[in-house]
Amino acid sequence: MSVRETLYAQLPAVYRRRDAELGGPLRALLAIIDEQLQAVQADIETAWDNAFIETAEESLVPYIGEALGLPVAREVRAIAFSRRAFVANTIGYRRRKGTAAMLELLARDLTNYPARVVELFTRMTWNESINHPTGRPATLDIRRTSALERLGGPFEEATRTAEVRRIASGRGTHNLPNVGLFLWRTRIWPLAGVTATSMSLAGQAAYRFSPLGEDRPLYAAIETETDPAAIATEASVPLALSRRRLWARARALKADMTWPFWIEVHGRDAGDAPVVRKVAPGQIDICDLSAIATVPAAPAPDRVEVDPQIGRLVLGSDFTAGLSDIEVTTGHFIATTGELGAGPWERDALVQEWLARWTGAPESRTVTFQILVVRDRTGPDIVATLDDAVQQWNGFVAGLPDDEARSRALGLILVGDSRTHAAPATAIEVPSGAVLGILGATWPEPPDGALPGRPKGQLAADSVRPIVAGDLRVRGAATTAENRGELLVSGLVVTGRVVALAGSLQGLRLVSATVLGTNAIDVVTANADNAALEVHASRSILGDIEAAGAIGGIHLIDTAVTGRVHAPETAMTADGSTVLGACELGALSASSSIFAGPVTVEQHQEGCLRFCYVPASSRTPRRFRCQPDLALEEATQAGDASAAALVPLRVRPRFVSADPMAPGFLLLAPDAAPELRGAAEDSGEPGSWNHLQHGIRLANLRNALPQFLRFGLEPGIFFLV
Repeated sequence: MSVRETLYAQLPAVYRRRDAELGGPLRALLAIIDEQLQAVQADIETAWDNAFIETAEESLVPYIGEALGLPVAREVRAIAFSRRAFVANTIGYRRRKGTAAMLELLARDLTNYPARVVELFTRMTWNESINHPTGRPATLDIRRTSALERLGGPFEEATRTAEVRRIASGRGTHNLPNVGLFLWRTRIWPLAGVTATSMSLAGQAAYRFSPLGEDRPLYAAIETETDPAAIATEASVPLALSRRRLWARARALKADMTWPFWIEVHGRDAGDAPVVRKVAPGQIDICDLSAIATVPAAPAPDRVEVDPQIGRLVLGSDFTAGLSDIEVTTGHFIATTGELGAGPWERDALVQEWLARWTGAPESRTVTFQILVVRDRTGPDIVATLDDAVQQWNGFVAGLPDDEARSRALGLILVGDSRTHAAPATAIEVPSGAVLGILGATWPEPPDGALPGRPKGQLAADSVRPIVAGDLRVRGAATTAENRGELLVSGLVVTGRVVALAGSLQGLRLVSATVLGTNAIDVVTANADNAALEVHASRSILGDIEAAGAIGGIHLIDTAVTGRVHAPETAMTADGSTVLGACELGALSASSSIFAGPVTVEQHQEGCLRFCYVPASSRTPRRFRCQPDLALEEATQAGDASAAALVPLRVRPRFVSADPMAPGFLLLAPDAAPELRGAAEDSGEPGSWNHLQHGIRLANLRNALPQFLRFGLEPGIFFLV
């Protein structure tokens, strides 16, 4: 009996039998009444649930907060921000008003940034009463190197004299009313199976953890605090590892020490059999390896020396003895500001959105080609190199019976590990209408016995960040002007270029990709080649973009371009993006973006720049509320000629770092002009990090702080990377 027949089921059996003899009219009537009864019951249950913050509908959370007298907190889509935790914890926050632990929880609830709160008045130097000694010295012991490392940060132990500048300005710190909130705009991600790069030092098996051959600090996973009354420690915020702190931790834990990295040595023995030698935790020593180019390291044969501050390691001779074709792989943690470029974060939603364009209506294609590129596994549809995968794709489309079949081809090349792979020597062929995706993703194994093999079309775009050393070259071979092919590059770090060779390609999409080479996106346009090509970049990091002739268009969404854009005959759109170099374009439309270099646009009557930064000397279409134009207009209207003359120098982007692999990549520096920090459409930062809605998070925190501080205290907010 169905749920909707509850009223009918309660009738005496005689009525139900009689109703059945008549064809069930009473049953039909009671089913309608029962349906409305259930709707009323559901509404009553919902109304009951809405009386409690834990179960209330999301739309009602602001009303409960208003009843508690909380300030309005704007929605933050970037972090799926909910005011539920803030409202639910309000009573507890008010009971612990002004305490450092409570302020840390408040900052995390409203910004989702790791936080450390410091009562700066407790770090001031003063003459103590002899009856109430604190035991805190007024001077710093210069023999305590661990304390010297912490100077200038939120964990410093030194005391200071009073500063008269206000902490709210970001310049003054230590004074009696001051409380400092230190927030980290950094996230930590694990990487496994990364190819370490050799330093090529004679007589030393020296390597860098970075697969790009750069000195990079290592990080550890953030430890979650379980006690709401606890103050954040160095382990609960995203700090780079220190040699001395890591060494002290290892010395204290001894055999129980768990290192935030692992090391394996791969090679082949005299019989050409594969060998893997793992470095045990007890074989690791923490050392300073910054000078090994001039002062060689000399680890014991069975030991490995590691420098976590610059990301270097030196192997003892036992780990490489008798091996050829040596490759060292590591597992470690990296730090980024967010999910920009290639990385081990979740990319499934973006990839599935692209895939649905082809597998859903009106295309309704099926994945007919899929292959996995990994080094340490074999099996059907698995190859060891990208070149093998590209050759198989080229052979697959060439072997299809006719142009109609080729125009419906949909293929996926998955690079399923984080190792460094040589770029394919073979150009990628994309016939008319064919679609190929090259992705950093794994191919999940089906449950045992469920299927004879991996089903095509399934993938998991996360947890890996493959490196492609060299250029990716693609050639479109369209036979009709209306039906050209498309290539997707996602989740890969390409050290060279992505080149669209002479031909006729329809689409080149880069989703969460990093392309670091000079002329990173290079489109051949001679003889009207690739005239209809549309270049789409989303959440990506690119070098230069080069298209000397006309192509279909360039579209940037939440993307960083570290070089120039040279496309003098092509229209470009940019939304929440940053371009560091000069731009030469045919037409331009942009919103909430930063153009750090001069911009020259051929068509001034097309397009518009909204809420952007663009140098004042640029030749662009009309601008709406752009900087520094807006600041210059305000200074001119105020009649301050000297201030107006300084606007172009003062209101210009200054970044924490221009290094694509650094945690502070393209973040506006704390001392950047306030007009620029709030120049975007949502009153936040323009540029490639606009989607994180940092300005809204900061405004939510500043609006809430006055309610939760003790009388007379003044807060200061400092951002760290």
